Amino acid sequence: MCMRYSLTHTEDFVSVFGISCSGMSDRYNISPTQDAPIIVAEGGSISCINARWGLVPSWKKDAECGEWLMNACSETLTEKSAFVDLVRHSRCIIPASGFYEWKKERGISHPFYFTLPSRPLFGLAGLYDWWTNPESGIPKATFTLITCPSNDLVGRIHNRMPVILNKEGVPLWLAGPYAPEVLQPYPDARMAVQQVSQMVNNSAYEGAECIQETGKCDWW
Repeated sequence: MCMRYSLTHTEDFVSVFGISCSGMSDRYNISPTQDAPIIVAEGGSISCINARWGLVPSWKKDAECGEWLMNACSETLTEKSAFVDLVRHSRCIIPASGFYEWKKERGISHPFYFTLPSRPLFGLAGLYDWWTNPESGIPKATFTLITCPSNDLVGRIHNRMPVILNKEGVPLWLAGPYAPEVLQPYPDARMAVQQVSQMVNNSAYEGAECIQETGKCDWW
C-alpha cells in the first residue's frame, strides 16, 4: 500500500507536466481523504483538477458507505468492478515528489521516505471518477493510487509500492490506449531512501519537518 506522499518543487510543475495548476503549494504529507491535484485528459484537453484521495465510484449511492479505495493493485485492475471501466477512459497522473512507507520494528513503526534524485517532481499512475452528491447535485472528483510489487529497495520496507511512471509513460498512461506494461516497479538504482521524522505519522502535519532525516535503525 501507499498511504502518504509528498508534492514539492511546485515551481517546476509547468516545466515538468506542461500545464499549470492554480493554487498549488508544497505539501509534505498528503494523506487519504485529503484533496490533492491530479492531471486528467477530458474532452480532448489535459487539465489539472483537485480531487479527493479515496475513489468513490460514480455508481455508488452513498459516498460515506463502505471503504474508500485509496489504492488499486496493478495486477487486478481489469478484474475489479470499481476499476474495469476506469482503466479505459479515466486514468490520471498524480504529481508527487516522494512517498512514505513504514517498517515496524520492536513495536515501533519507523517512517521511510523514498525519492527520485534525478526527478524531484514525477507522476504516479492513478484512476479517477466523478461522484455526484444526490442531494446537492454537485460532482466531486475522487482518485485512487495504483500500486505494484516493490523493487528491491522498497521491498526492504514493504512488499508494494506506487507505480512511478517514467517520462515516456506519463503521456501514454494519461491519454493513450490502456498499456498495462507501464505499470512496473521503478528501477531501484534510480531511487533514494531515508528514515524520517515520526511527525509524518500525524496527517495534521504537512511541513518540511516531515522529511527531516533522522538516521537509520540498527537493522537497516
